[in-house]
Amino acid sequence: MSIGLKDIAQKTGFSVNTVSRALRGDSRISAGTTAIISRAASELGYIPNAIAASMRSSRSKTIGVVSADSANPFFSEVIRGIEESARHFGYQILLANTEESAKREADLVRMFLCRQVDGIIAMPTYDKDLDHADLYGRLSIPFIFAGRYLDGLKDHCVLHDDVEGQRSVVEHLLDKGHRNILCLAGPKKVSNTHDRLAGIREAFESRHLALEENYIVHAMGHIEDGYAITNHALNRGLEFSAIVCFNDMLAMGVLKSLHENNLSVPSDVEVFGYDNLYMSQFMQPSLSTVDVPKFRLGAVAMETLVAHIEDDSLPYAQRNVSTRLIFRESTR
Repeated sequence: MSIGLKDIAQKTGFSVNTVSRALRGDSRISAGTTAIISRAASELGYIPNAIAASMRSSRSKTIGVVSADSANPFFSEVIRGIEESARHFGYQILLANTEESAKREADLVRMFLCRQVDGIIAMPTYDKDLDHADLYGRLSIPFIFAGRYLDGLKDHCVLHDDVEGQRSVVEHLLDKGHRNILCLAGPKKVSNTHDRLAGIREAFESRHLALEENYIVHAMGHIEDGYAITNHALNRGLEFSAIVCFNDMLAMGVLKSLHENNLSVPSDVEVFGYDNLYMSQFMQPSLSTVDVPKFRLGAVAMETLVAHIEDDSLPYAQRNVSTRLIFRESTR
């Protein structure tokens, strides 16, 4: 049998109205009364009716989170930040993955609207056949992009400066004398790829050097991609002394390929990742990378979203979290 407010009222001697207000945290109810009612509710095993509460407040206290790639630990750390921050503000999250499919992303956004979420946090993708900027721009609820952006909606973003992060890596390698740098770029349909490629180009331009386009290869960003691309580059005789990777997952595949081809890291080839996944420090050799504060990225995205839920007149503005270079054994 379910326990209701009437049962708690009978047990404590307070009115149903007082019980309801105390369990909602009404500041007009004394601390002593709230403690008695809360204790009785716990003893009786009372479970709040979230649906009824959302109907009263016109809010569901849930956030839809559209993640990008369930195979990449980067996103699990971002989501952990979102979830912990959501709990702090009294929200719960509904999570779904697009697997980098723009169509699935659009379907998920619509599904979350049907679930009456109070806001959406997304890691969006581009698609020439789908106008995602229009989809999000038409939303009647607040939304924030975490770590990525869509053109025209950058004020809805919490970003890490990918241009600067990748430029710093390549400038470092160029200043050490590397000229043939194999660049494993990410998928063309995400903003991070465009920004990191811009950083690579800016680094070469700043040193008055030419970047050869055949040294840029796009990949989905998985371990097997880094492994296959490196094998292919070696098999076609492409000469390189350093490899910069779109993420640490690609770099892991790169390290395996170089090892199997009897190339020493870092003496023969230096390798740089991006994201600073937890496992990167335990690789052999440990991976130099760009640290992105993933947990903080998620927490700030959630904090920003809640601010807009609580105040719909609040203007949107782009926010940024800082990155830094981490030097380990895969570079000299």
